[in-house]
Amino acid sequence: MKFIYIRVYMYGCVMHSCILCKRNVLEKISNMDEKQDYCNTEQIGSNSESTDTSMNQTEPERRFIDGKWFCEDGNGGFLVFEEDKWIAAKGDDLKEKWDTASMTDEISSNPYRCVVDGVTMEWNQISQQWLPVVEVNEDFLAQYHSNYGIKYDFGEKEGSSMERKNEKSEDHKSAKHKLHDKKEKEKEGWVELEEEKNTSVYVSNLPFSITEESFIELMSKCGVIQRDARTNKLKIKLYRNDDGTIKGDGRCCYIKKESVIMALDILDGWNVDGKIISVEKAKFQMKGEFDPSKKKKKLTAAQKKRFIESQERIFEWKPEKPRNYRPISDCTIVMKNMFTLEQMMKNAALLLDLEEEIRKVCERFGTVKKVVVHDNNPEGVVCVTFQNVEHSDIAVRSLNGRVVDGRQISVTLWDGKTKYTIAETEEQRAERLKQWQNYISEDAD
Repeated sequence: MKFIYIRVYMYGCVMHSCILCKRNVLEKISNMDEKQDYCNTEQIGSNSESTDTSMNQTEPERRFIDGKWFCEDGNGGFLVFEEDKWIAAKGDDLKEKWDTASMTDEISSNPYRCVVDGVTMEWNQISQQWLPVVEVNEDFLAQYHSNYGIKYDFGEKEGSSMERKNEKSEDHKSAKHKLHDKKEKEKEGWVELEEEKNTSVYVSNLPFSITEESFIELMSKCGVIQRDARTNKLKIKLYRNDDGTIKGDGRCCYIKKESVIMALDILDGWNVDGKIISVEKAKFQMKGEFDPSKKKKKLTAAQKKRFIESQERIFEWKPEKPRNYRPISDCTIVMKNMFTLEQMMKNAALLLDLEEEIRKVCERFGTVKKVVVHDNNPEGVVCVTFQNVEHSDIAVRSLNGRVVDGRQISVTLWDGKTKYTIAETEEQRAERLKQWQNYISEDAD
C-alpha cells in the first residue's frame, strides 16, 4: 500500500509540474505575440509615414509640346519622354514653347484632354481622333447661323398635319398660277435674246456673186455652224432683195461662243473676191408688231435632248480607226442569181431547201451566223452572215463566178446600206398562197 501511495504521489507531482510548465510556455508565447504585434504596428506606422512623405512630394510639372511630353530637369534644361523613358531634350526655342504651353493640371485630371499649341483637344471615341473643344456661346451661334442660315422658332406651336397639307397645296397652286401668268406674258410679244446665248455673227459687204455654199465654206473656217433643230439645215442666211438678188450681207449662227470671237478676229477685214467684208456680233431688233401665227412651235423635251446630244457628239473625241479596220457589214456576203421568181412560185419548198443547201456549202468557209433568202427579189438574192471578215473573204473568193443550174452567180461583200427585201404585191401573195395549197394537197395525196 505504501508503494502504491508513493507511486500515486509521484505521479501527481509529475502532472502538477507538467501543468506548470505548460502554463509557463503559453505565457511566453503570448508575450512573444504581443511583441510581434507591437513591432508590426511600429513598422506599419513607419511605412505610412514614408508613404505620406512621398505623396507630399510633388511630381515635376509636365507640358505637352509638339505632340510630346516635356518636363524640367532642375538644372535649367528640359527632358522629353521618348521610347518609354525620359531623355535630355535639345532645342533652342524650348524655353519659349514651354512658356506658351499650358499647365497640365487639367490634362492630368482628364486623360481624354490635351493641349496642343494652345488649343485644347478632346479625344472622340466615335471618330477615334482628337478634336478641338469648342465652347458654345453667342459668338459661336451667330457664326453658325450666318453660315447655314437656319433658325427654328420652337416656341411657335406646330399646326396639324392637315393644316400643313392645305398650306402646301395653296402655295403650290399660287406658284402654278404665277408660272402660268409668266408664260402667258412671254407668249404675248417678242422675247429678247440673252447676250450669253447669242452665237450669231452679222457679215456685211459681201460680193453679190456669193452663193450659200461659198458662204458656208467661208464661215466654217472659224467653227462649227449650228443646225436647225426642226429642219436640220445649217443656220445661215444671205439677205436678198424683193427680186431675189443678193443684198451683200448675211448671218451665220455658230454652236460655240468661241467661234464668234474667232470670226471677229480672223474674218473681219477678210478679202472675198476683191471686197473687204465686215464681221460683227449679230444684234436682233424687234420690227413691226408681234404675230403669234408666225411663232415657231416649241420643241418637246425629247426633241431638245436629241438636239443637244447631236451637238455634243460633234465635239466628242474619237480615236482614229486602225489601218486594218473593217466595217461589220463586211461579215455579210450577197449572192445574186441564185434563183428565179418562177422557180419560187412553182416550188413552195424551194425556199427552205435553198436556205439549208447554202448553209451547208458556206459552212466549209467558216462559222455561219445567218442565212436570209430574199424570195421576192427578182435578182435572186441570198445574204449569208459569217462570224468574221476572214470567213466572208474566203467565201467571196471561192464562190464568185460559179455556175449553179446553168446560171453564173455573183458573190460580193455587203455595203451595209442596200436593202434587198422587197414587199410582195397582192397578186404575188395570192399566187404564193395558191402554190402553197397545191403543195399541201400533193403531199396529202
